[in-house]
Amino acid sequence: MRNLRLLIEYDGTGYAGFQRQPRQPTIQGELERALGRLLGEAVRVVGAGRTDAGVHATGQVAHLLARGAIPAERVAGAVNRLLPRQIVVRRAEEAPLAFHARRDAVARRYRYTVFNRPGPSAILGRFGLVVAEPLDAAAMEEAAQALVGEHDFRSFQKSGSETRSTVRRLIELRCRRIGSVVVIAIEANAFLYQMARIMVGALLRVGRGELTGRDLWRLLALADRRQAGPAAPAHGLCLVRVRY
Repeated sequence: MRNLRLLIEYDGTGYAGFQRQPRQPTIQGELERALGRLLGEAVRVVGAGRTDAGVHATGQVAHLLARGAIPAERVAGAVNRLLPRQIVVRRAEEAPLAFHARRDAVARRYRYTVFNRPGPSAILGRFGLVVAEPLDAAAMEEAAQALVGEHDFRSFQKSGSETRSTVRRLIELRCRRIGSVVVIAIEANAFLYQMARIMVGALLRVGRGELTGRDLWRLLALADRRQAGPAAPAHGLCLVRVRY
C-alpha cells in the first residue's frame, strides 16, 4: 500500500463542489473515476478542503491510498488525459502512509476576487464577482481586522449546518485594490460551511458604506446567522493554498 499526495487545480463551474454527491458531478467523483481507471483499482480521494458548488481551486491538496505501481512522477501526466479539462492534477508525489490531507492541514487560504467595474465581463466574470458601484477597499481592509483571531463564527455559518464547535481561528483577512480589482485574502485554521463567502458578503456591505468594523464585532457577538446578510456568490472564491 502507498499514499499519493496530489496538488489539484480546478474550475468549479458546473460542479456540485468537491465532495462526492449522489447523481451530481463533483471534483472528488471525477478524480476517483480517472485515478481508479489509471491505477486499475477502486480508490477514495480525500481533499483538504470541501469546497462548495461553484468554488474554484489552484492549490487543493488531496491524498489517496493505492496499490498500483505506476511511479508517482508519471501520475499527473497520465491522469490528466483521463480527466475533464476543468480539472488538472498539477503534481503527484509519494507521502507517508500516515499523511491525511484534511486532518493534517493547519491552515487553508482562499482568495475572493471582485471586479469593481461598471459593466460585466464575458470571461473574467466566470472567476470573480462584478460589482458596478464603487467599493471603499480601504474601509473594507480596516473593518476586516475586527474578525481576525479566534472567535465563535456562528454568525458566519450557513443556517442549519451541523458542527460540533463554531469556534475557528481566522489567521488573516486582507482587502486590497489593484486597479479595478479588489482582492480579499482569507486564511484560517478551518472554515465553517460558507464562512468565507458570508464574511466576504459582509465586507462588501462595508465597501458600500452600509456597515463598519464595529458592526462586524457586533455580528460576532450576536452569534446569529440571520444578522450577517447574504453570502457572496461562489464563483468569486478560490482555494489557493493549504498549509501543513
